Amino acid sequence: MTPAFRRVGRRAAAAASAIFFASLSGGCAGTGGAGAAAAPGQAEGAALEAVVDAIQRALSESEAEELPGFPPLRSVTVKLQTVATRSVGGEIAVYVFSLESHYTAESASTVELKLAPPSEKPPRRLRPEELTEALARSIHAAKVAAARAASGKPSFVLTAADIDVKFTVEATGGAGAKVTLVPLGAEAGGKVGRNQVQTITLSFAS
Repeated sequence: MTPAFRRVGRRAAAAASAIFFASLSGGCAGTGGAGAAAAPGQAEGAALEAVVDAIQRALSESEAEELPGFPPLRSVTVKLQTVATRSVGGEIAVYVFSLESHYTAESASTVELKLAPPSEKPPRRLRPEELTEALARSIHAAKVAAARAASGKPSFVLTAADIDVKFTVEATGGAGAKVTLVPLGAEAGGKVGRNQVQTITLSFAS
């Protein structure tokens, strides 16, 4: 079993071993967006818990791939653009903006998660070509680019690095329960709305 990232927050009572810090601003905190309702045929987005689970899988896979000489991962910050919707029965559900979402910026809220990597080592190391998660491959590419940028003559030792990776979410299945994380490249310019762009920041330090 792959070691899980530690997190503290809204699901800590149900999972004592998983810790994450979650801060809600805007609509989810009780302002204008909290009661947003989807119009008929309008896509809600991706279920928040499904997105967090997908991010955990990508991070775990990324950590199983070792880049010699690169400082270890110390922390991860995830910023997700979300909307809270109220069902006919009055229950509130939080969705992450996906490519299928059609909500306005006024209904958006930001969920920020701070995660710490597991203390135990992955059961086995992966080679770059073994990475199956698109987000994990994007993180690996960014690490390689950072390592190359720090190399040269005279050679400096890379002791710390912060890497931002932008991605969007594709949601399928009932209530956006099945998600795919899609890293964004230059070709996505103008095709993805601002609220559909999610951010993960990885901090590495020796």
